[in-house]
Amino acid sequence: MNNKIKSSFQSDSTTYSEQFSDINVECRSGYKLRPQITKPQHVSIIGGGIASACAAYTLTKQGIKVTLYCKDNTLAQGASSNAIGALYPLLHQQKDDISLFYQQAFWRAKALYTEVAEQGFDFPHSWCGLLEIGYKESIVKRQEKFTELATWPTELIHKISAEQASEIANITLSNGGLFMPNAGWIAPQELVKQMINVAKATGRLNVNTNVLVNKIEQVQPIEDHTQKVKAEKEKTHWRLRTDKGDFDASVLVVCGGAEIIDAEFIKQLPFSSVQGQVTSMTTNSRINALSTVICHKGYLTPTSNASQHQGIHCIGATFKKNNTSTIATKEDDKFNLNMLYSCLPELAKEINWTEQDISTSKARLRCMTPDHMPMVGAMPDIQKHIETYPHLAKDKNWKYNQAAPVVNNLYVMMGFGARGLCSAPLAADILTADLCGTPYPVSNDMLFNLSPNRFVIRDIVRRKV
Repeated sequence: MNNKIKSSFQSDSTTYSEQFSDINVECRSGYKLRPQITKPQHVSIIGGGIASACAAYTLTKQGIKVTLYCKDNTLAQGASSNAIGALYPLLHQQKDDISLFYQQAFWRAKALYTEVAEQGFDFPHSWCGLLEIGYKESIVKRQEKFTELATWPTELIHKISAEQASEIANITLSNGGLFMPNAGWIAPQELVKQMINVAKATGRLNVNTNVLVNKIEQVQPIEDHTQKVKAEKEKTHWRLRTDKGDFDASVLVVCGGAEIIDAEFIKQLPFSSVQGQVTSMTTNSRINALSTVICHKGYLTPTSNASQHQGIHCIGATFKKNNTSTIATKEDDKFNLNMLYSCLPELAKEINWTEQDISTSKARLRCMTPDHMPMVGAMPDIQKHIETYPHLAKDKNWKYNQAAPVVNNLYVMMGFGARGLCSAPLAADILTADLCGTPYPVSNDMLFNLSPNRFVIRDIVRRKV
């Protein structure tokens, strides 16, 4: 970030709550506090994938009217459009920040998706478990450490033998590994559409598809001396410049993926785009009995009973930085096949897939952050952060009571990478707490780990500004 660039942000003048769950303002840094706003009557969301669906779902449940703008002619055409996606937590041997977040996010995601299905809005899915195979010695040793440390409960993850793995997977496997019995797979596109249908059923959601937002602008109400307009002047509104005309928003939430990271305001946050290609393979008698998700360096999913995905397995995926193409290539299909043959040679030989068995391929962009944690919260006023917290460059433990300056009524919920299925529901709960004043579902330390301004503070501490 460059402190020589004059920011056009207008900092938030709203008051901050004296009660932030268990936060003690006197002993905690002000930049960790979340801004409190009056619960809005209406929220506008940019995006059409799993993040947008989760945000719309949770906000409409709180009685808020939502308008969603999706650039495609139908929902879930970006990273949420893969035929089958695995739902499981990212776990390390120790309870570090990333693992603690993802294990909590996983349980929340599973509960939310089950809730959607139980309301009669069903979608293809199976809680069949996920097996991380110990396909080489270094991974076996790492997996043994999981058992030795016993950091996580067995219902979340535990080690199994090759014999147990074969029984669970319903096919013959040469290696055991770590098994997550509560994990599984979901058809993301159908899930997104059903979550939107639940939100629509409340009568509070309006979806505008095929609307490309080209620009977002801050708009201040016209000055007047009347008390009513004076109160309105304290609020910042937003104007969306689109290919279908202009739309106004009182509170704006940006949930778009990698395609929107160069937009105004958003481009000042350290998002990056990574391309990934998933290959769908036609099943055969040697693999169609597979009954759990298998992970190695890549992954292999069971088939779905849904008509639109019946008889296919998904394998992948590639991970290409600085590549913004969404055109699938034969080279990447070959990479996915070779990865399966390289990591699980005996199983791959048994399946005997070739390029002729490819059903379809899909290349999409993932929106990433430097620390692999998503961002959810108010958009920080970066220039005012630099002006407000200069002493952190000399002493990172310096205590500031001044609350973080943010951009009025602009929120970000992005950066889910390849793990949006797991992390978007918990992020949506946090966003809802920001907007509605409901209790936060995570600790205060975790809130800051997910806050968009964490990167601004880190850059100040590291004297990068």
